[in-house]
Amino acid sequence: MTKPPPDPLDPAHPLRTVSARRLPGLHEALAHLESLRVPEPKILKDIRSGDEEDGEYDSPVDAPVDLALKDRVRHGPDELLDAIAIMRVCSAAEGAGPGLLSPGPGLLSVLVVPSAKDRTRLARRHPDLWRRMSITLPALVVEDGPSRSGAAADIHGRIEGKLLSGSGVLAILSGMAPLPADLSALVTVRANLPPVTRRMLAVILEFLHLGHEFDLPISEHQLGQLAPVALAPVLAADTPGAALAQLRRLAETTRSSDDGPRLDDVYGQPEAVEALRQLVRDVDAWRAGTLPWREVTKSFLLVGPPGTGKTLLAEAVARSAGLTFVKTSYADCQKAGHQGDALRELNAAADKAKAGRPALFFLDEADGFYNRNQSHNGLRTAVQKFATEVA
Repeated sequence: MTKPPPDPLDPAHPLRTVSARRLPGLHEALAHLESLRVPEPKILKDIRSGDEEDGEYDSPVDAPVDLALKDRVRHGPDELLDAIAIMRVCSAAEGAGPGLLSPGPGLLSVLVVPSAKDRTRLARRHPDLWRRMSITLPALVVEDGPSRSGAAADIHGRIEGKLLSGSGVLAILSGMAPLPADLSALVTVRANLPPVTRRMLAVILEFLHLGHEFDLPISEHQLGQLAPVALAPVLAADTPGAALAQLRRLAETTRSSDDGPRLDDVYGQPEAVEALRQLVRDVDAWRAGTLPWREVTKSFLLVGPPGTGKTLLAEAVARSAGLTFVKTSYADCQKAGHQGDALRELNAAADKAKAGRPALFFLDEADGFYNRNQSHNGLRTAVQKFATEVA
């Protein structure tokens, strides 16, 4: 009989010792999964007929049957993504300091989480995470959607109410709208939620498939482009081979957008390239938590005749900065029909960019939205209002 592989829930398992030193939150994530285990198996004797004491039964099918429950549940992808979210939060806290997760009374810490789905997941896992870390449970305020009318005022009011009650507050925000000056003055720690990393995913797969080590066939950048639901078939795979096959498929689907020129591959137009490099540096600093979103360079106007590389530059900066790239144009919007339909198409493209935040929204042929023959143009006014809201 072969010796079973070590249980990763055992404190002596390598996942809890070697890996933990370089992967913050691993112990807390495994403790969360451990809490979802079912009780130890119970052996139940099913006696259909016959004499149990004498060991005599009418037929083999009437013999006792051992009915045993599995000693550990097969965790679903959603539970496993919760465990990964715990590691992501702990990684953010390690870089920012303990004050991120336990702000003092009347003080505020901010965790920037651009994805609305990630914010919802963290709100759901909030009590579990703090209980695993044995720290004081802070008041949590989670931004639901910055694009909703009045959303900024609502979230600021909720934060203020918690602070005035004397609680330490952790605000999980999109990072798209700045805090007012009076609240900013109370922020002691600010950090960004890091993306899912190859190591985080690998240890979860090693937990699922005991005795196997994983070298994932996907890059950090490709993994960071995926929505959490894209990992569902990987986490639900029955075998290590099936999980790796799903990862190879995901890597292939992201490669088309990932492959292509970056700013370092663009020759000529040095002034434009250098300006866009500043945008990349700003986004990198924002992700590292050293630059607030309000100070990130957010808009450029590229001017030139067709064929001079405006779209190429926009795509290159999106790849270099790891941003979702969404493009539309005057011609694309006009295909929809009259003015109202065109604006609906324009807003649909903007909504797609918002869903993929942080994103680069490229509006081509912007001058086409203005009819120079009219002194007052309703479409121009609507587009100007739209541009202000998007920025």
